[in-house]
Amino acid sequence: MNDLINWLLEDETPEIKYRTMIELLDKPREDLSVDSAYKALIDSKAVAAAIDKFKADKKWEDFNALCTLAEFGLTKDDVPIDHYVQRFITATNFDNLMCGKVLLLRNLVALGYFDDDRVQGEVSKAFSIIREDGSFRCLSKTKKTNDSDLSDMGCYRQTTTHLLLAAELKKKGIILPQFEQLISFYLNHDVVFRLDNKDDFIIKEMAGTFYPFDAVKMGLQMIMYGLSVLGVANNPHCEDAWVLLENKKDAEGRYVLEKSFSKPYFNVGKIGKQNKWVTLYVLLAKKYCHKVLPQ
Repeated sequence: MNDLINWLLEDETPEIKYRTMIELLDKPREDLSVDSAYKALIDSKAVAAAIDKFKADKKWEDFNALCTLAEFGLTKDDVPIDHYVQRFITATNFDNLMCGKVLLLRNLVALGYFDDDRVQGEVSKAFSIIREDGSFRCLSKTKKTNDSDLSDMGCYRQTTTHLLLAAELKKKGIILPQFEQLISFYLNHDVVFRLDNKDDFIIKEMAGTFYPFDAVKMGLQMIMYGLSVLGVANNPHCEDAWVLLENKKDAEGRYVLEKSFSKPYFNVGKIGKQNKWVTLYVLLAKKYCHKVLPQ
């Protein structure tokens, strides 16, 4: 474990070093080593590249920039993004985001914007349409089928973005009544497996270590992270998913990135190689299995 953590704390990846310190190791922001890592991250090319995306004044570039900064563990108190966030909300009014709305909300919560009444209202609306089985319907009004093979056009992808939003809310001590239904959905499906065939995945790529993520593509490490934060990853119905995830690591115990975008919106490493981001999320998932979060 120490070898893995030392690998994540390498100076060459300041975004992973900082996130490891503040979330995996629970080091206080006032710690001198954390302060040093924070300053290195703020001055890094990775943060500069994310901020540069806002200059294009394009919806999806803004979207990706917000996701990047949230992944780095930064908030609105760390980076001057208020203008860009307000510009985005004003321009979109949380509409015309296709499948991206809930993931946007997840990022805004992570970045410290849950105190915005508009964000709170949209979060409530997002969970208000949960279905009895804990899933969410495909947003398309014209599609007849989707790749999730869930009943009545249930969408595993949209359900998982809600899972990530729920996890961010839980980390901030915000518990919504719909979380129980959402959790039940994953436990009923043993996380990623079809009900009609327990040897088959609901969506194959989501049973792998895809990273980074967008509204329709994300990896198993993210799902287990969400379930761990919500306090249920120790449930027996998660055992097969844990076994699946453990099979993604190499001889050094480092987890491998199986798939990614052809052009990721931030640098995450090479496909087929051991990956710090995937490893960090697996370690975080394991940590939250044993940590009591706000109720």
